[in-house]
Amino acid sequence: SGLAGKIIKAIINEGFQISALQMFNMERANVEEFYEIYKGVVAEYMEMVTELCSGPCIAMEIIQPEPPKVFRDFCGPSDPEIARQLRPGTLRAVFGKNKIQNAVHCTDLPEDGILEVQYFFKILDN
Repeated sequence: SGLAGKIIKAIINEGFQISALQMFNMERANVEEFYEIYKGVVAEYMEMVTELCSGPCIAMEIIQPEPPKVFRDFCGPSDPEIARQLRPGTLRAVFGKNKIQNAVHCTDLPEDGILEVQYFFKILDN
């Protein structure tokens, strides 16, 4: 919905660095593979898959500054309504529409972040 530039600007203004960025149009099979961990766990799994297939997505590798801020904290709760109540300055509170269109995806675990970056920038990019 035309918010990519504003989201990227907010990330940079918060002190994070973007070390890699690429736009992808993902095939449904790739999205199902990427979101596989949520299958059977998150009630909105199918809606999440459909949303990520619906248009271009921008993958970014984020570098946390020193002293480290946690990017996950800056994204906020996955439900923008909850984010607006508990963490009003977060990306999802400011830019998210609902649980499915919540502006950003970020991993919960640091080791998963490495896998997700490899998925986008090494596997999908080939």
